[in-house]
Amino acid sequence: MIETVFTSQTLMGLISDKESFESITDDYFQMLDLDKDGMLSPSELRQGLNRVVAVESEVASGEETDHVYNAIFERFGEKLVPEQFRDLMAEILTAMARAFGNSPVIMVVHNDGLIMKAVQHESKQGK
Repeated sequence: MIETVFTSQTLMGLISDKESFESITDDYFQMLDLDKDGMLSPSELRQGLNRVVAVESEVASGEETDHVYNAIFERFGEKLVPEQFRDLMAEILTAMARAFGNSPVIMVVHNDGLIMKAVQHESKQGK
């Protein structure tokens, strides 16, 4: 885990760079696809999604996180293919960006998580 500072533009900047976003999300997809069948099952998504982008926290109950996962499966189906996973990641980052607004955010994130990838992407862009 690492502490980092970012803004909503950090997250949106990664999403708008289609080539980088696709490459990063495809890497995460491969990491989460434990049985290598080209689809993410509910158990694979539950096991790995929190490593990619924090959907679980110490303050959220198991019931609350169950609602998040149930909503994902309801929207995308029981098995996610890479394109659906990419859409899901874009929706999560966009929702986070909207919630943060224009204010800088200080957050502890996974070293290899999607938010840290967005911060690194922004740094490479020279912003």
